[in-house]
Amino acid sequence: MELASVIFLLLAIFGWGMGAFFDKISLKYLDPSGAFYVRSLFMIIIFAPLVAWKYGATRQALLGSDKLGPLFVLGSVIVSMGGVFFYLKALSGGAATKIVPLTSTYPFVTFALAVLFLGENITLNKFVGTMLLSGGIYFITK
Repeated sequence: MELASVIFLLLAIFGWGMGAFFDKISLKYLDPSGAFYVRSLFMIIIFAPLVAWKYGATRQALLGSDKLGPLFVLGSVIVSMGGVFFYLKALSGGAATKIVPLTSTYPFVTFALAVLFLGENITLNKFVGTMLLSGGIYFITK
C-alpha cells in the first residue's frame, strides 16, 4: 500500500473515531432525530459553498457520466444517511464502547455484496481476516 493511502486511511480512522465520540456527546443534548437533522443542516451549510465553488467540475461529472453513475451516488447517499440515522438511534440507547464497534461491522455487508454481485473472490487471507475481525468485535462487545 502506498504511503499516501496509509496516511489517508489513518486520517479516516481518526476522523470517524472522533466523529463517533462527538456523536455520543451530542446525544446528551439532542435526541437522535434532532442530532440527525442538525448534522444534515451543518452538512448543507458547509458543503453547499464547496459544491457551488466546484460547480463546473460537479456539472461535468454529472453530464460526462453514464446516467447510472449519479443514481448509484444517490443510492449511496440515501442508504448511508439512513445508516447514520439508525446509528444515532442505537447510540442514544447504548454504550459507545458497544454500539460503535458493532456498527463497524458494515464492511461485512460490503464484502458479501461484492462477492455476490461484483464477482470479487474470496481468498484465504480475506476469510481469516474476516474471522479475526468478527472475533475482535465479539470480545469488544462482551
